[in-house]
Order: sequence, then C-alpha cells, then structure tokens
Amino acid sequence: MSTAAFDVACSIPIRIQELDRLTKLASEHESSNEQTYNTLCRACCVLMASHLDGFLKDLGKSLATDLNFYLKSFGSMPEAMKRSFCEKIAFYEGVPADEINHRVAQLHSFFSTNSVAIDLNAFSYKENKNRNSGPDVIEATLSKMGVPAVLRSMTNVKIEDIFKDDTAQAYAIRRDMRRYRSFLYSFPYRRLPARYAFNYAAAKAAKGKSGSSLWHDFIEEVMRRRHSIAHGDTMTNDTNVKQLNQDIEKVDVLMHGVLYSATTYLTK
Repeated sequence: MSTAAFDVACSIPIRIQELDRLTKLASEHESSNEQTYNTLCRACCVLMASHLDGFLKDLGKSLATDLNFYLKSFGSMPEAMKRSFCEKIAFYEGVPADEINHRVAQLHSFFSTNSVAIDLNAFSYKENKNRNSGPDVIEATLSKMGVPAVLRSMTNVKIEDIFKDDTAQAYAIRRDMRRYRSFLYSFPYRRLPARYAFNYAAAKAAKGKSGSSLWHDFIEEVMRRRHSIAHGDTMTNDTNVKQLNQDIEKVDVLMHGVLYSATTYLTK
C-alpha cells in the first residue's frame, strides 16, 4: 500500500498539466485573438495560486495521515505536532498563557497514555480557513508538524537553480523531481540523493525570524497576481505565455521541494 504523501506527489503533474493546457491555448490565440489570449493568461494566474493552495492542504493532511498510521501512537509523533494539537484544544481567547500551557501539558500527558490520532483540523477555534498559501502560511503549516522554515531549507541548494531560467537545468531538475516520487511510496520515506540535500541549518537559524528568499519573493508574486485578478483590482493582463511557462516550472519544483523537504525532515 502506498503512502498518502506518495499520492500527493502523484497529484502534482495533474495540477501542472492543467496550467500547461491554459498556456498552450493562450499561445494558439496570441496573434489571432488578443482578448482570448489575455483571458487565458489571467485565468492561468488565478489557477496557479489555486493549485498551490490545494497542494498545501493536501500535503498537510497526507503527512498527518501517514504519521498517524505508521507511528501508531500519540507518544511517537513529532513533538511539535503533539504540542500544536494540544494547543488547538486548550486555547481560548482571554485565557492566560500560563493556564493554557498548563492545560497543554495535561493534555500531552493524558494523550501519551491514552493515545489518540492527531488531526490538526479538528479544532479550528477562530481560525481563518481560507488564507491563501503565502510564504508565511506555507511555513506555519509545516512548522506545526515540526518542519522548520521549509522555504529556507530550499535556499542555496540545487533546486534553487530553477531561478536561473536555464532551459537545460530546468529540464534536469524537473526530471529528477519526478523520478524521486517513488522515494515516498513506502514509510519511512527515503531521503533524496546528496546533491539534492536540503539546507536545514539555514531553516533552523531562520526559525521565528522574518526574511526573504527567491522562493518567498516568487510565491508573493504569484499570490499578488491572483489577488489583483480575483478581487477585481485589474482587468488587464500583465503577464505573457513565456513568463507563465517559466512560473509553471517554478511552481512544479516548489511543490516537489516542499514535499521532499518535509518528508526528509520528518524521516530523520
């Protein structure tokens, strides 16, 4: 039986293919119908952000599913995940921090003896479930599972070469990302080869600090374009097929990178 994380990996090409279909259609109308061309480019901008949102939701659920199924007990789960779960139950606005921490400790102790499956979506007190997957949301989602600053772990490493916009390098990186999906088929997940090692030292150093990276800037631009179109701030098209195709390549590598960084860290 395959893992839930493997299923998420297999969903990435389906997401990318849908974006590719839009840019292919746009290319066919680029010189013959400007309005159709602009509409398809705008639609691709919105759908790109939508797929990033959907991927992050699926990833969080799949990792929790795998950890619950294969680790079996609450006590064996990542410490950050256990605390996040207990905090969701214990937190109420107006309750002093000391009292919340006391309740968290009580719940942690009780669940370690009387094991329960961890579902980080089971308690959503005053949470906004419709937040777009900006850099902070991506990192916060995975930090609750114990993965520190996942985007920082993808800086100064091989997959960041996707930003060089070198066709040969982009092809090789995307090919390898597809090839390594099989590493997630069974649990514990397999680690990627050394040439694709993640920068967890930078991730830990950046934990709790603000900052930027090529990945942060890229995601913010994807979300900015989506927001301006979806909320009716603009009716123009400020992209083109060439830029969108390059961005689709980056989104492809981004989703694979976040997935592999999280699974590699949780397997440590």
